[in-house]
Amino acid sequence: MGQDRTSRARRWWRYFWIALLVLFLGAGAAGGTFVARAVAAAPKLDEISWATTTVIYDREGNEVYRLHSGENRTPVKISQVPELVRNAFIAVEDPRFRKHHGIDLRGLARAAWRTGLYLLKLPGGRVEGGSTITQQLARSGWLTQEVTLRRKIQEAWIAIQLERRFAKDQILEMYLNHIYFGRGAYGIQAAAQTFFGKEVGQLNLAEAAQLAGMVNGPSLYDPYEDMEASLRRRDVVLDAMFREGMITQAQYDEARAFRPTLANTYSPDSAAQKGNAFIDYVINILTDAQPGLAARYGIRLKDPQSVARAGLKVYTTLDPKLQALAEQAVVEQMAAADQAYGIPEGGPKPEAAAVLMNPRTGEVLALVGGRTRQGMLEFNRATDALRQPGSAIKPIVAYLPALEAGLSPATILDDAPVRLSNDGATVWPQNYDFRYQGLKPARYGVEQSVNPMAVRAMQYAGGPWKAADLARRMGLSTILPEDENLALALGGISKGVSVLDLTAAYSVIANMGMKVDPVVITRIVDPTGEVLFEARPARQQVVSEGAAYLMIDMMKDVIRRGTAYGFTGGFRGWPAAGKTGTTEDNRDAWFIGFTPELVTAVWNGYDNPDNHLPWTGAYVPVQIWNRIMTQAVTVQPADWPRPANVVSVTICRLTGMLPDGNCPPEQVAQDLFLRGTEPKSAGNMLVKLKVVQVTVPGKDGRPAYTQWQLWQSGCAGTPVERVFIRRPEPLVRHPTDPNNPKYIPADVANEPPTVTCQPRSLLDWLTAPGDGRSQGQRLLEEIAPLEWDEEPAP
Repeated sequence: MGQDRTSRARRWWRYFWIALLVLFLGAGAAGGTFVARAVAAAPKLDEISWATTTVIYDREGNEVYRLHSGENRTPVKISQVPELVRNAFIAVEDPRFRKHHGIDLRGLARAAWRTGLYLLKLPGGRVEGGSTITQQLARSGWLTQEVTLRRKIQEAWIAIQLERRFAKDQILEMYLNHIYFGRGAYGIQAAAQTFFGKEVGQLNLAEAAQLAGMVNGPSLYDPYEDMEASLRRRDVVLDAMFREGMITQAQYDEARAFRPTLANTYSPDSAAQKGNAFIDYVINILTDAQPGLAARYGIRLKDPQSVARAGLKVYTTLDPKLQALAEQAVVEQMAAADQAYGIPEGGPKPEAAAVLMNPRTGEVLALVGGRTRQGMLEFNRATDALRQPGSAIKPIVAYLPALEAGLSPATILDDAPVRLSNDGATVWPQNYDFRYQGLKPARYGVEQSVNPMAVRAMQYAGGPWKAADLARRMGLSTILPEDENLALALGGISKGVSVLDLTAAYSVIANMGMKVDPVVITRIVDPTGEVLFEARPARQQVVSEGAAYLMIDMMKDVIRRGTAYGFTGGFRGWPAAGKTGTTEDNRDAWFIGFTPELVTAVWNGYDNPDNHLPWTGAYVPVQIWNRIMTQAVTVQPADWPRPANVVSVTICRLTGMLPDGNCPPEQVAQDLFLRGTEPKSAGNMLVKLKVVQVTVPGKDGRPAYTQWQLWQSGCAGTPVERVFIRRPEPLVRHPTDPNNPKYIPADVANEPPTVTCQPRSLLDWLTAPGDGRSQGQRLLEEIAPLEWDEEPAP
C-alpha cells in the first residue's frame, strides 16, 4: 500500500514536470515567435531619415537663419568633436561603450542593482538606465519612445546590427548628431550654438559636461529655465569622467568652478528667429511657395517641400547692413509721416516696401516687406503685392522706346491734352495739378512727370505695343495684352507690378541697357557637399547703351531740380537718377532712384487700395529713399561713361533743333543725341513775324482781351517783329469749355497769330486821337506853315 502511494506520487511529479516542460517549451515557442515577429518588424538600418537643419547664409558666408521642421540639426564629423566632448557623453551614458557589442549585460545588472538600492532607500542607490549609447541611437533613430517589450526587443536587435555594420566612432558620430538637447536643438552642434553660441570645437570641458548632462532630461536641465539644476547635473557628469580617469583632478576642479555664459539667442522674438523679409523670400523660393517661383531663378530641387529637413547650405545675396539700414529707414520715416500727416492711431496705417539691388550683378541686397514685422512668412509687400506703378513706369514704357526710335532729350513734346476722353466729355490725359505748359523738351517731361508728354513719347515710339514689348523684355511680365493702350504710358496695368520687378526693370537702365536676371540665391549645397545649384544669371542687352545713357541723363534732372529735389537736395551733386510715381487718388506712391551700383525702390500705400495716401511719390517715398541712399552710398560713385554714339550738340531749347537768328540767346544750350539723330537744320518751328497788339472788344463794346495780330499797312499801332513757335499739332479743345485756362497750355500766346489786323478808314484815321490831338489836327498843324505857289503848274 505504501508502494502504491509512492508510485502515485512519482507519477504526479512526472506529470508535473512534463506539464512544466510543455509549458516552458510552449512559452519559449511563444516567446520565440514574439521575438521573431518583433525582429522581423524592426525597421531596416537604411530606413533612417533624420531631419537636418537647412542653414541660410548672407553674401559674406555668415549664417543668418536656420530653417528646420521642428528639429534644428547641423551634422558634424566625429573628427570635429573634441575628445573631451566625446568622453563626457561616454562617461555619463555608457562607460563600457568601447567594450560591448551593442548590449551591455554588466551595465544592465549594475543599473538594476543601483535602481533597487534607490527604491529601498539604501546607500549607493540611484536611478540608472541600462541602455547603451548604441541602444539609445537605435531607439531615437529608428523607433518610437514607447515603453513596451516589443520595442525593447527591436531596440536590442537594431543595436546589435549597428555594432556589426559600423565602427564605434561611426556610431558615436550618429549618436552625437541625433540626440535631443531641448529648445529645438538636435545634435551636439546645434546644442553648442543654441546654449553657448559656439561651434562644437570651441566647447570647454565644463560646457561639454553640461550638454552631456542635459540629454537625460532636456526640460529638467535646461539652463535657460533652471541654471542651478543644470549645473548640478553637469557635476554628475564631471564626477563620472573623473571616476573613469578621463580627466585630472585639476581639470575636474576648474570645470566645477566654471560658470557658463548662455548665448541668449533662443527667443521667439529674437532677430535670429524672426528673420526678415529677405529670408522669407529665400524660403519661398526654396519651397516653390508660388508655382514657378523656384524655376524663375533656375532652381529645381527634387523635393521642395522637404527643404527644412534636407540639411542644405543656402548661400544668398543678402547684405545684412543694408537690410538693417533699410528696415530702420522705413520704420522711422513712416512713423514720422504718421505724425506729420495726422494718421490716426487706431485706424489702418499706410504701408511701405523697399528693394535694394546691384544693377551690374542682378543681386538683390535687401528687401523690406512692410513697416512692421510680426513673424515668419507673413505677407511680403516687396515681392507678393502687385500695385499700380503710376508715373514710375514712364521711363520704361514711354521714354526708353521713344529714345530707341530717335527721340532726344531735347525733342519738343506738347504738354497739352492729347485727345478727348473715351466718352468725349473731357480732355485726356490730365496733369496732376490740371495745368499745362505747352511745348517743352522731353527731358522736362521726365523731370516734372508730365502726363501728356509721356503719352506723346509713347506715340513717337510707335505706340503701346512697342512699349509693352520692351517692358516685358525688361522684366515686367505682368503687363497683359489688354494693357496695350495709351493709358500704359501713365501706369495703367490691370494686374500691377511688384516692387521687386520694377526694381529689376530700373536696374536695366542703371546698367546701361544690360538686363541681368535677378539673383537672390547664389549657391545651394547638400549635406554631402554636392552643389545642387549655382546662380548663372542670364545677361542680355535689351536697351541700347546710347538710349539707356540718355534716359539716365534725363532722370538725373528729377533729382537735380525735378520732383525729387525737395527731399534729396540733388543728392550731394553725385551721379544719381530716379523717377517718382503717384497713381490716381494717391492710392500708390513710388520713388525708384539709383547710382551706377545701387538701385533702391520705395513704395507706399494702404493694403486696401480704397484708402488714399495724404502724400504723393515726391514726399515720403523720396524721404525713405534719401535716408537709405545717403547712408548706403558714402563715397562719390564714378559717373556713367558716355557711349561713343552719344554726342553733344548746341541746340535751341525752344525747338530742339539748331539755333538760328530766331532763337533767343538765352535759349541756346547743349544737349545730347544719339549719333545720326542730331539736328541738321534750325527747322521751321520758330517764325519771326511783324505783328501788332490789338485789343479785341467784347460783345458789350468794352475791351475783352488783347492779342497779337499780323500787321499790314494801315493798321493802328506800331508794328514789331516778334518770334512765334508753330505748334506741330493743333490743340485738343475741351468739348464744352474750349477757352477754359484749365485746359489750355500756358504757351498758347506764343503761337503765330492767324488774324491779320484791319486797316482803318480815312475818317477813323483822321479822328483817331494821338498825343491828345486827332490825326487831322496834327496834319493841319504840319501843313499850315507851307507857302503855296499860286500859279498852276504847267
